[in-house]
Amino acid sequence: MHICKKLFYDINFEPDAVQPCCNVHGIRVPRFPFSGGKLDMASYAAHIVHVVDTLQDSASLVCKGCPELEEVDIGENARVNINFHTVSINMHRHQCNCRCVYCDLWRHDGSSYSILPALQSLWEQHVLYPQCSFSWGGGEPSILKEFEETSRWILENGYFQYVHTNALRHSPTVERLLREGRGAVNVSLDSASPDVYRAVKGINDFTRVVEHVRCYAAAACVPSLVHVKYIIFEKNNSLKEIARFLELCASLNVGVVQYSLNFKDLNSVGAQPKSLLGAAFFRRRAAELGLATEPFFIPPAALQAIEHMERAHFSDVTS
Repeated sequence: MHICKKLFYDINFEPDAVQPCCNVHGIRVPRFPFSGGKLDMASYAAHIVHVVDTLQDSASLVCKGCPELEEVDIGENARVNINFHTVSINMHRHQCNCRCVYCDLWRHDGSSYSILPALQSLWEQHVLYPQCSFSWGGGEPSILKEFEETSRWILENGYFQYVHTNALRHSPTVERLLREGRGAVNVSLDSASPDVYRAVKGINDFTRVVEHVRCYAAAACVPSLVHVKYIIFEKNNSLKEIARFLELCASLNVGVVQYSLNFKDLNSVGAQPKSLLGAAFFRRRAAELGLATEPFFIPPAALQAIEHMERAHFSDVTS
């Protein structure tokens, strides 16, 4: 039968619903209405059973075209067993203090709900895997009044956290996570200069963000807990800017550099050839600088194109 394992192992809190993923593929995903408080797991499990049945209907549009759907033989008498390995926190998706041009989320209504009661209800109902990982997305988590308290609750219950932040604000709790090795941070810097930062992020705070990245890298017990990302698209796909970004990350002792593409492009016309070339150069130059490199939600076809360009254009480049 057609199944996505995220239905049983992952949960994502959105502003008005709970769903099994962040829907990076721009398709119709199953949604369970939710607006805060405790999450009733009996009702949610019944919802998942219905979703599984729906996925077997070839005419259904739910999850249609998703590359993560797979054919699995689970037997006729199999029971739904929900045990969350990941919890994604995105109920503040429309709350942000940045104005990135590749993102429209900040243009929408920013209302949300308190997430701590929902997380505590998952813990009380014993549906959290012992090594469950919590991911803060958004929006921008550091501007939430409850962020520090909720992050401490997750930490003190022994779970790992991955915090996606623009680093406009410095978080004492994030610094503690890094110091204790109980979390990692991901900053989308997307630039190496104030001018390009302003063109991409819509604000004029490059210097402050770089200083906060420096503080996080200095606090981390191991460099691999600090990830800095570059979303490559028309406004920043200059090879010169990418090279300067990688050199900056090396100077800050960043552990991992990530390259990504504009989701808007990927879900419509596809990434521009110059952006794919920029990603190919990013990979090669990062390797020359000794930086660990990761792709961030790049579809297989685009990743193959990037790898082909790296071999074709940069195989003989030396540092």
